[in-house]
Amino acid sequence: MSVFDFFLLYLYFLKYIATFLLIFLFYFGLDDVCIDIIYWYNRLSSKHLKKHSDINLENIVDLPHQNMAIMIPAWQEHGVVEKMVSNLATSCKYDNYHIFVGTYPNDIETKKCIDEVCNRFDNVHNVVCKKPGPTSKADCLNNIFDFILKKEAEDGINFSGFILHDAEDVTHSHELQLFNAYLPQYDLIQIPVYPYVRKWYQFTSSHYIDEFSELHEKDLVVRMSMTNQVPSAGVGTCLSRRAMMRLAYKGKGRPFDCASLTEDYDISIRLRQWGMKEIFVRSYAKNTGFDFCKDNKTSLISVREFFPSSFRAAVRQKSRWIVGIVFQGWKNIGWTNDWKMNYFLWRDRRCVISNTVSFLSMIIFIQILCITFYQFIFEDSYFFVSIFEDYFLIQLISYANILFFINRIVHRFVFVRRFYGLINAFISVPRTVWGNVINFFANIRAIYLVMSKDNVMKISWDKTDHDFPDIDNT
Repeated sequence: MSVFDFFLLYLYFLKYIATFLLIFLFYFGLDDVCIDIIYWYNRLSSKHLKKHSDINLENIVDLPHQNMAIMIPAWQEHGVVEKMVSNLATSCKYDNYHIFVGTYPNDIETKKCIDEVCNRFDNVHNVVCKKPGPTSKADCLNNIFDFILKKEAEDGINFSGFILHDAEDVTHSHELQLFNAYLPQYDLIQIPVYPYVRKWYQFTSSHYIDEFSELHEKDLVVRMSMTNQVPSAGVGTCLSRRAMMRLAYKGKGRPFDCASLTEDYDISIRLRQWGMKEIFVRSYAKNTGFDFCKDNKTSLISVREFFPSSFRAAVRQKSRWIVGIVFQGWKNIGWTNDWKMNYFLWRDRRCVISNTVSFLSMIIFIQILCITFYQFIFEDSYFFVSIFEDYFLIQLISYANILFFINRIVHRFVFVRRFYGLINAFISVPRTVWGNVINFFANIRAIYLVMSKDNVMKISWDKTDHDFPDIDNT
Protein backbone atom coordinates (compact mmCIF):
# COMPACT_ATOMS: atom_id res chain seq x y z
CA MET A 1 0.00 0.00 0.00
CA SER A 2 1.14 3.50 -0.83
CA VAL A 3 1.30 6.40 1.64
CA PHE A 4 -1.80 7.81 -0.01
CA ASP A 5 -3.67 4.55 0.60
CA PHE A 6 -2.70 4.68 4.25
CA PHE A 7 -3.99 8.23 4.42
CA LEU A 8 -7.35 7.20 2.96
CA LEU A 9 -7.53 4.38 5.50
CA TYR A 10 -6.77 6.91 8.24
CA LEU A 11 -9.64 9.12 6.99
CA TYR A 12 -11.94 6.13 7.16
CA PHE A 13 -11.15 5.57 10.85
CA LEU A 14 -11.20 9.31 11.44
CA LYS A 15 -14.88 9.32 10.55
CA TYR A 16 -15.74 7.01 13.43
CA ILE A 17 -13.46 8.79 15.89
CA ALA A 18 -14.98 12.14 14.91
CA THR A 19 -18.50 10.74 15.25
CA PHE A 20 -17.71 9.51 18.74
CA LEU A 21 -16.28 12.89 19.74
CA LEU A 22 -19.18 14.81 18.19
CA ILE A 23 -21.68 12.91 20.32
CA PHE A 24 -19.75 13.70 23.51
CA LEU A 25 -19.35 17.34 22.48
CA PHE A 26 -23.08 17.54 21.89
CA TYR A 27 -23.81 16.18 25.36
CA PHE A 28 -21.33 18.51 27.10
CA GLY A 29 -22.56 21.48 25.09
CA LEU A 30 -26.18 20.74 25.96
CA ASP A 31 -25.19 20.31 29.60
CA ASP A 32 -23.54 23.75 29.65
CA VAL A 33 -26.47 25.38 27.86
CA CYS A 34 -28.79 24.13 30.61
CA ILE A 35 -26.69 25.97 33.22
CA ASP A 36 -26.69 29.09 31.03
CA ILE A 37 -30.46 29.03 30.67
CA ILE A 38 -31.00 28.57 34.41
CA TYR A 39 -28.60 31.43 35.19
CA TRP A 40 -30.19 33.93 32.82
CA TYR A 41 -33.74 32.90 33.73
CA ASN A 42 -33.02 33.45 37.42
CA ARG A 43 -31.00 36.57 36.75
CA LEU A 44 -33.83 38.19 34.81
CA SER A 45 -36.90 36.90 36.62
CA SER A 46 -36.17 35.48 40.06
CA LYS A 47 -35.31 37.18 43.32
CA HIS A 48 -33.64 34.04 44.62
CA LEU A 49 -30.28 34.59 42.92
CA LYS A 50 -30.38 38.36 43.31
CA LYS A 51 -30.83 37.92 47.04
CA HIS A 52 -27.17 36.93 47.48
CA SER A 53 -25.69 38.29 44.28
CA ASP A 54 -24.11 41.72 43.77
CA ILE A 55 -24.96 42.96 47.28
CA ASN A 56 -23.53 46.25 48.56
CA LEU A 57 -22.04 45.68 52.00
CA GLU A 58 -23.06 49.17 53.08
CA ASN A 59 -26.66 47.94 53.08
CA ILE A 60 -25.85 45.32 55.74
CA VAL A 61 -26.42 46.41 59.33
CA ASP A 62 -23.17 46.95 61.23
CA LEU A 63 -22.89 44.09 63.73
CA PRO A 64 -20.59 43.60 66.75
CA HIS A 65 -17.28 42.17 65.55
CA GLN A 66 -17.00 38.49 66.48
CA ASN A 67 -13.60 36.87 66.95
CA MET A 68 -12.14 35.59 63.67
CA ALA A 69 -9.21 33.23 63.07
CA ILE A 70 -7.39 33.44 59.72
CA MET A 71 -5.49 30.26 58.87
CA ILE A 72 -2.58 30.41 56.40
CA PRO A 73 -0.43 27.33 55.61
CA ALA A 74 3.08 28.21 54.47
CA TRP A 75 5.80 25.86 53.23
CA GLN A 76 8.79 27.62 51.59
CA GLU A 77 6.79 30.84 51.17
CA HIS A 78 9.47 33.32 52.28
CA GLY A 79 9.35 36.46 50.17
CA VAL A 80 5.61 35.94 49.69
CA VAL A 81 3.77 35.15 52.91
CA GLU A 82 5.22 38.02 54.97
CA LYS A 83 4.00 40.50 52.34
CA MET A 84 0.57 38.90 52.32
CA VAL A 85 0.23 38.93 56.12
CA SER A 86 1.53 42.50 56.43
CA ASN A 87 -0.93 43.72 53.81
CA LEU A 88 -3.78 41.88 55.52
CA ALA A 89 -2.89 43.16 58.99
CA THR A 90 -2.54 46.80 57.90
CA SER A 91 -5.55 47.06 55.58
CA CYS A 92 -8.18 44.93 57.34
CA LYS A 93 -11.15 47.00 58.57
CA TYR A 94 -12.07 44.74 61.45
CA ASP A 95 -11.40 44.78 65.20
CA ASN A 96 -11.30 41.24 66.54
CA TYR A 97 -9.18 38.89 64.48
CA HIS A 98 -5.98 36.87 64.70
CA ILE A 99 -3.76 35.56 61.90
CA PHE A 100 -2.22 32.11 62.32
CA VAL A 101 0.55 31.16 59.88
CA GLY A 102 1.59 27.52 59.77
CA THR A 103 5.33 27.03 59.18
CA TYR A 104 7.70 24.06 59.47
CA PRO A 105 10.73 23.42 61.73
CA ASN A 106 12.94 22.71 58.71
CA ASP A 107 11.83 25.82 56.78
CA ILE A 108 14.04 28.35 58.57
CA GLU A 109 13.60 31.23 56.11
CA THR A 110 9.80 31.19 56.22
CA LYS A 111 9.84 30.89 60.03
CA LYS A 112 12.21 33.83 60.29
CA CYS A 113 10.19 36.16 58.08
CA ILE A 114 6.96 35.33 59.94
CA ASP A 115 8.66 35.91 63.29
CA GLU A 116 9.56 39.39 62.06
CA VAL A 117 5.92 40.05 61.16
CA CYS A 118 4.83 38.75 64.57
CA ASN A 119 7.09 41.33 66.20
CA ARG A 120 5.19 44.06 64.35
CA PHE A 121 1.65 42.79 64.92
CA ASP A 122 0.36 41.34 68.20
CA ASN A 123 -2.43 39.44 66.42
CA VAL A 124 -0.10 37.49 64.09
CA HIS A 125 1.10 34.09 65.32
CA ASN A 126 3.73 31.70 63.97
CA VAL A 127 2.48 28.10 64.31
CA VAL A 128 5.36 25.67 63.85
CA CYS A 129 4.06 22.27 62.72
CA LYS A 130 5.05 19.17 64.65
CA LYS A 131 6.47 17.31 61.63
CA PRO A 132 9.14 18.63 59.26
CA GLY A 133 7.84 19.72 55.88
CA PRO A 134 6.55 19.30 53.40
CA THR A 135 3.59 17.36 54.74
CA SER A 136 0.33 18.56 53.19
CA LYS A 137 -1.83 21.65 53.27
CA ALA A 138 -4.43 19.75 55.33
CA ASP A 139 -1.82 18.64 57.87
CA CYS A 140 -0.57 22.21 58.23
CA LEU A 141 -4.14 23.47 58.76
CA ASN A 142 -4.72 20.77 61.39
CA ASN A 143 -1.64 21.99 63.27
CA ILE A 144 -2.95 25.54 63.09
CA PHE A 145 -6.33 24.41 64.41
CA ASP A 146 -4.68 22.69 67.41
CA PHE A 147 -2.78 25.90 68.17
CA ILE A 148 -6.00 27.95 67.95
CA LEU A 149 -7.73 25.69 70.48
CA LYS A 150 -4.83 26.15 72.89
CA LYS A 151 -4.94 29.91 72.46
CA GLU A 152 -8.68 29.91 73.11
CA ALA A 153 -8.10 28.04 76.38
CA GLU A 154 -5.27 30.38 77.41
CA ASP A 155 -7.02 33.66 76.56
CA GLY A 156 -10.58 32.61 77.40
CA ILE A 157 -12.00 33.45 73.96
CA ASN A 158 -13.93 31.59 71.28
CA PHE A 159 -13.44 32.18 67.58
CA SER A 160 -16.74 32.37 65.70
CA GLY A 161 -15.22 32.12 62.21
CA PHE A 162 -12.27 30.21 60.76
CA ILE A 163 -11.05 31.72 57.47
CA LEU A 164 -8.91 29.87 54.93
CA HIS A 165 -6.30 31.74 52.92
CA ASP A 166 -3.12 30.95 51.00
CA ALA A 167 0.23 32.67 51.34
CA GLU A 168 -0.13 34.58 48.05
CA ASP A 169 -3.65 35.98 48.55
CA VAL A 170 -4.48 39.66 48.30
CA THR A 171 -7.48 40.27 50.54
CA HIS A 172 -10.18 42.93 50.52
CA SER A 173 -10.18 45.25 53.52
CA HIS A 174 -13.86 44.51 54.29
CA GLU A 175 -13.71 40.73 53.86
CA LEU A 176 -14.06 39.98 57.57
CA GLN A 177 -17.02 42.33 57.89
CA LEU A 178 -18.81 40.35 55.22
CA PHE A 179 -18.09 37.04 56.95
CA ASN A 180 -19.21 38.56 60.25
CA ALA A 181 -22.56 39.57 58.72
CA TYR A 182 -23.31 36.07 57.39
CA LEU A 183 -21.83 33.90 60.17
CA PRO A 184 -24.85 33.79 62.45
CA GLN A 185 -26.84 32.17 59.65
CA TYR A 186 -24.35 30.17 57.52
CA ASP A 187 -21.67 27.56 58.23
CA LEU A 188 -19.63 28.01 55.04
CA ILE A 189 -19.30 31.36 53.30
CA GLN A 190 -17.37 31.61 50.05
CA ILE A 191 -16.41 34.81 48.24
CA PRO A 192 -15.21 35.04 44.61
CA VAL A 193 -11.62 34.43 43.52
CA TYR A 194 -10.27 36.51 40.63
CA PRO A 195 -6.73 35.87 39.36
CA TYR A 196 -4.44 38.77 38.54
CA VAL A 197 -3.54 39.38 34.90
CA ARG A 198 0.13 39.25 34.06
CA LYS A 199 1.17 40.19 30.51
CA TRP A 200 -1.50 39.88 27.82
CA TYR A 201 0.59 37.35 25.91
CA GLN A 202 1.09 35.06 28.94
CA PHE A 203 -1.76 32.74 28.03
CA THR A 204 -0.89 30.14 30.68
CA SER A 205 -1.55 32.39 33.67
CA SER A 206 -4.30 34.35 31.91
CA HIS A 207 -6.41 31.32 30.97
CA TYR A 208 -7.25 31.07 34.69
CA ILE A 209 -9.08 34.39 34.54
CA ASP A 210 -11.33 33.02 31.78
CA GLU A 211 -12.30 29.98 33.85
CA PHE A 212 -12.72 31.76 37.19
CA SER A 213 -14.72 34.64 35.68
CA GLU A 214 -17.44 32.30 34.45
CA LEU A 215 -17.23 29.91 37.39
CA HIS A 216 -17.51 32.55 40.12
CA GLU A 217 -20.16 34.70 38.52
CA LYS A 218 -22.41 32.10 36.89
CA ASP A 219 -21.78 28.44 37.68
CA LEU A 220 -21.45 28.71 41.46
CA VAL A 221 -24.48 30.97 41.68
CA VAL A 222 -26.59 28.43 39.79
CA ARG A 223 -25.19 25.57 41.87
CA MET A 224 -26.07 27.36 45.09
CA SER A 225 -29.62 28.10 43.90
CA MET A 226 -30.25 24.47 42.98
CA THR A 227 -28.45 22.54 45.74
CA ASN A 228 -27.68 25.02 48.55
CA GLN A 229 -24.11 23.68 48.32
CA VAL A 230 -21.03 25.74 47.47
CA PRO A 231 -17.59 24.16 46.86
CA SER A 232 -14.89 25.84 48.90
CA ALA A 233 -12.13 27.40 46.82
CA GLY A 234 -9.64 26.86 49.64
CA VAL A 235 -9.19 30.63 49.88
CA GLY A 236 -11.76 33.27 50.79
CA THR A 237 -13.68 30.58 52.69
CA CYS A 238 -15.10 31.17 56.16
CA LEU A 239 -16.20 28.22 58.29
CA SER A 240 -18.42 28.65 61.33
CA ARG A 241 -17.37 27.37 64.73
CA ARG A 242 -20.12 24.78 64.54
CA ALA A 243 -18.74 23.52 61.21
CA MET A 244 -15.14 23.33 62.44
CA MET A 245 -16.06 21.49 65.61
CA ARG A 246 -18.18 19.00 63.67
CA LEU A 247 -15.32 18.43 61.21
CA ALA A 248 -12.86 18.00 64.09
CA TYR A 249 -15.17 15.56 65.88
CA LYS A 250 -15.66 13.44 62.76
CA GLY A 251 -11.92 13.55 62.01
CA LYS A 252 -10.93 12.61 65.58
CA GLY A 253 -9.42 16.02 66.23
CA ARG A 254 -8.28 16.62 62.64
CA PRO A 255 -10.89 18.67 60.73
CA PHE A 256 -9.00 18.50 57.43
CA ASP A 257 -8.39 15.21 55.60
CA CYS A 258 -4.63 14.79 55.18
CA ALA A 259 -5.10 12.11 52.53
CA SER A 260 -7.02 14.46 50.21
CA LEU A 261 -5.26 16.79 47.75
CA THR A 262 -8.38 19.02 47.74
CA GLU A 263 -9.33 19.14 51.42
CA ASP A 264 -11.30 22.35 50.81
CA TYR A 265 -13.62 20.70 48.28
CA ASP A 266 -13.98 17.69 50.57
CA ILE A 267 -15.17 19.68 53.61
CA SER A 268 -17.79 21.63 51.64
CA ILE A 269 -19.41 18.38 50.47
CA ARG A 270 -19.33 16.86 53.95
CA LEU A 271 -20.87 19.94 55.58
CA ARG A 272 -23.71 19.90 53.06
CA GLN A 273 -24.35 16.22 53.76
CA TRP A 274 -24.62 17.06 57.47
CA GLY A 275 -27.33 19.62 56.73
CA MET A 276 -25.23 22.73 57.32
CA LYS A 277 -25.91 25.92 55.37
CA GLU A 278 -23.52 27.22 52.72
CA ILE A 279 -23.56 30.38 50.63
CA PHE A 280 -21.60 32.07 47.84
CA VAL A 281 -21.65 35.86 48.24
CA ARG A 282 -20.83 38.64 45.79
CA SER A 283 -20.68 41.90 47.73
CA TYR A 284 -19.19 45.36 47.19
CA ALA A 285 -17.41 47.81 49.50
CA LYS A 286 -14.63 50.39 49.47
CA ASN A 287 -11.22 48.76 49.57
CA THR A 288 -8.37 50.44 51.43
CA GLY A 289 -5.88 47.66 50.73
CA PHE A 290 -2.98 48.32 48.36
CA ASP A 291 -4.88 46.71 45.49
CA PHE A 292 -7.02 49.84 45.04
CA CYS A 293 -5.33 52.25 47.42
CA LYS A 294 -4.93 55.01 44.84
CA ASP A 295 -8.61 55.93 44.59
CA ASN A 296 -10.20 53.99 47.49
CA LYS A 297 -13.01 52.94 45.16
CA THR A 298 -15.84 50.51 45.70
CA SER A 299 -14.88 47.06 44.51
CA LEU A 300 -16.01 43.45 44.67
CA ILE A 301 -15.07 41.72 47.92
CA SER A 302 -12.96 38.94 46.50
CA VAL A 303 -9.59 37.22 46.73
CA ARG A 304 -6.95 38.26 44.21
CA GLU A 305 -3.79 36.29 43.47
CA PHE A 306 -1.31 35.30 40.80
CA PHE A 307 -1.70 31.88 39.24
CA PRO A 308 1.13 29.85 37.63
CA SER A 309 2.68 31.38 34.53
CA SER A 310 4.64 28.34 33.32
CA PHE A 311 3.05 25.45 31.44
CA ARG A 312 4.60 22.84 33.74
CA ALA A 313 3.39 24.54 36.93
CA ALA A 314 -0.14 24.96 35.57
CA VAL A 315 -0.31 21.30 34.54
CA ARG A 316 0.93 20.19 37.97
CA GLN A 317 -1.60 22.36 39.78
CA LYS A 318 -4.55 21.32 37.66
CA SER A 319 -3.61 17.64 37.78
CA ARG A 320 -3.68 17.92 41.58
CA TRP A 321 -7.18 19.39 41.39
CA ILE A 322 -8.31 16.58 39.08
CA VAL A 323 -6.91 13.87 41.34
CA GLY A 324 -8.47 15.42 44.44
CA ILE A 325 -11.89 16.31 43.04
CA VAL A 326 -12.44 13.47 40.57
CA PHE A 327 -10.63 10.37 41.80
CA GLN A 328 -10.28 10.98 45.54
CA GLY A 329 -13.67 12.70 45.68
CA TRP A 330 -15.28 9.75 43.92
CA LYS A 331 -13.78 7.36 46.46
CA ASN A 332 -14.42 9.46 49.58
CA ILE A 333 -17.76 11.06 48.74
CA GLY A 334 -19.29 8.83 46.09
CA TRP A 335 -22.83 9.87 45.26
CA THR A 336 -25.73 11.21 47.30
CA ASN A 337 -29.50 10.64 47.45
CA ASP A 338 -30.14 14.07 45.90
CA TRP A 339 -30.24 14.01 42.08
CA LYS A 340 -29.45 17.73 41.89
CA MET A 341 -26.35 17.27 44.01
CA ASN A 342 -25.33 14.26 41.94
CA TYR A 343 -25.73 16.31 38.79
CA PHE A 344 -23.20 18.86 40.00
CA LEU A 345 -20.88 16.16 41.33
CA TRP A 346 -20.97 14.73 37.80
CA ARG A 347 -20.17 18.16 36.39
CA ASP A 348 -17.18 18.32 38.75
CA ARG A 349 -15.95 14.90 37.63
CA ARG A 350 -16.71 14.99 33.95
CA CYS A 351 -13.46 16.89 33.24
CA VAL A 352 -11.64 13.54 32.93
CA ILE A 353 -13.69 12.96 29.78
CA SER A 354 -14.40 16.51 28.61
CA ASN A 355 -10.75 17.65 28.74
CA THR A 356 -9.73 14.73 26.51
CA VAL A 357 -12.68 15.15 24.14
CA SER A 358 -12.05 18.89 23.73
CA PHE A 359 -8.35 18.38 22.96
CA LEU A 360 -8.87 15.54 20.48
CA SER A 361 -11.70 17.43 18.78
CA MET A 362 -9.39 20.40 18.37
CA ILE A 363 -6.70 18.17 16.79
CA ILE A 364 -9.19 16.62 14.34
CA PHE A 365 -10.63 20.03 13.49
CA ILE A 366 -7.13 21.30 12.62
CA GLN A 367 -6.60 18.27 10.35
CA ILE A 368 -9.89 18.80 8.52
CA LEU A 369 -9.03 22.50 8.20
CA CYS A 370 -5.65 21.61 6.65
CA ILE A 371 -7.30 19.26 4.12
CA THR A 372 -9.81 21.96 3.19
CA PHE A 373 -7.01 24.51 2.87
CA TYR A 374 -5.05 22.11 0.61
CA GLN A 375 -8.04 21.62 -1.71
CA PHE A 376 -8.68 25.35 -1.88
CA ILE A 377 -5.09 26.45 -2.56
CA PHE A 378 -3.85 23.86 -5.03
CA GLU A 379 -5.45 23.45 -8.43
CA ASP A 380 -6.17 19.90 -9.63
CA SER A 381 -5.76 18.68 -6.04
CA TYR A 382 -7.34 15.41 -4.97
CA PHE A 383 -10.92 15.94 -3.81
CA PHE A 384 -11.60 14.33 -0.46
CA VAL A 385 -15.24 13.52 0.10
CA SER A 386 -16.55 14.78 3.43
CA ILE A 387 -16.29 12.10 6.11
CA PHE A 388 -19.86 12.98 7.07
CA GLU A 389 -21.30 12.79 3.56
CA ASP A 390 -24.86 11.40 3.57
CA TYR A 391 -24.98 11.29 7.38
CA PHE A 392 -27.74 13.80 8.08
CA LEU A 393 -27.93 13.18 11.84
CA ILE A 394 -24.18 13.63 12.27
CA GLN A 395 -24.29 16.80 10.19
CA LEU A 396 -27.11 18.07 12.39
CA ILE A 397 -25.10 17.32 15.54
CA SER A 398 -22.11 19.09 13.97
CA TYR A 399 -24.13 22.25 13.36
CA ALA A 400 -25.50 22.06 16.92
CA ASN A 401 -21.95 21.74 18.27
CA ILE A 402 -20.91 24.83 16.32
CA LEU A 403 -23.73 26.75 18.00
CA PHE A 404 -22.75 25.35 21.40
CA PHE A 405 -19.15 26.43 20.80
CA ILE A 406 -20.24 29.94 19.84
CA ASN A 407 -22.41 30.02 22.96
CA ARG A 408 -19.41 29.10 25.14
CA ILE A 409 -17.21 31.75 23.53
CA VAL A 410 -19.90 34.41 23.95
CA HIS A 411 -20.49 33.56 27.60
CA ARG A 412 -16.78 33.55 28.35
CA PHE A 413 -16.45 36.88 26.56
CA VAL A 414 -19.31 38.39 28.59
CA PHE A 415 -18.06 37.31 32.01
CA VAL A 416 -14.40 38.12 31.36
CA ARG A 417 -15.38 41.58 30.11
CA ARG A 418 -17.37 42.33 33.27
CA PHE A 419 -14.34 42.09 35.54
CA TYR A 420 -11.27 42.37 33.29
CA GLY A 421 -12.43 44.65 30.49
CA LEU A 422 -12.91 44.45 26.74
CA ILE A 423 -9.32 43.67 25.70
CA ASN A 424 -9.07 40.60 27.92
CA ALA A 425 -12.50 39.51 26.73
CA PHE A 426 -11.29 39.46 23.11
CA ILE A 427 -8.04 37.68 24.05
CA SER A 428 -10.06 35.05 25.93
CA VAL A 429 -11.12 33.61 22.55
CA PRO A 430 -7.64 32.38 21.44
CA ARG A 431 -6.80 31.59 25.07
CA THR A 432 -9.51 28.93 24.95
CA VAL A 433 -7.32 26.84 22.66
CA TRP A 434 -4.31 27.05 24.97
CA GLY A 435 -6.53 26.29 27.96
CA ASN A 436 -7.64 23.07 26.25
CA VAL A 437 -4.00 22.03 25.82
CA ILE A 438 -3.20 22.67 29.51
CA ASN A 439 -6.29 20.83 30.69
CA PHE A 440 -5.55 17.83 28.46
CA PHE A 441 -1.99 17.37 29.74
CA ALA A 442 -3.19 17.93 33.32
CA ASN A 443 -5.65 15.12 32.65
CA ILE A 444 -2.89 12.83 31.38
CA ARG A 445 -0.71 13.57 34.41
CA ALA A 446 -3.61 13.01 36.83
CA ILE A 447 -4.43 9.64 35.27
CA TYR A 448 -0.74 8.67 35.39
CA LEU A 449 -0.56 9.59 39.11
CA VAL A 450 -3.65 7.51 39.86
CA MET A 451 -2.45 4.49 37.89
CA SER A 452 1.03 4.63 39.44
CA LYS A 453 -0.36 4.15 42.96
CA ASP A 454 -2.12 1.14 44.40
CA ASN A 455 -4.31 3.52 46.39
CA VAL A 456 -5.51 6.87 45.04
CA MET A 457 -5.35 8.32 48.57
CA LYS A 458 -1.56 7.81 48.70
CA ILE A 459 -0.73 10.47 46.11
CA SER A 460 1.52 13.07 47.75
CA TRP A 461 1.00 16.84 47.92
CA ASP A 462 2.52 18.71 44.97
CA LYS A 463 2.86 22.32 46.07
CA THR A 464 2.65 25.25 43.62
CA ASP A 465 5.24 28.05 43.80
CA HIS A 466 3.64 31.43 44.44
CA ASP A 467 4.16 35.12 43.65
CA PHE A 468 2.88 38.19 45.45
CA PRO A 469 2.18 41.50 43.67
CA ASP A 470 4.75 44.28 43.91
CA ILE A 471 3.11 46.61 46.43
CA ASP A 472 5.18 49.60 45.38
CA ASN A 473 4.18 49.32 41.72
CA THR A 474 0.55 48.18 42.04
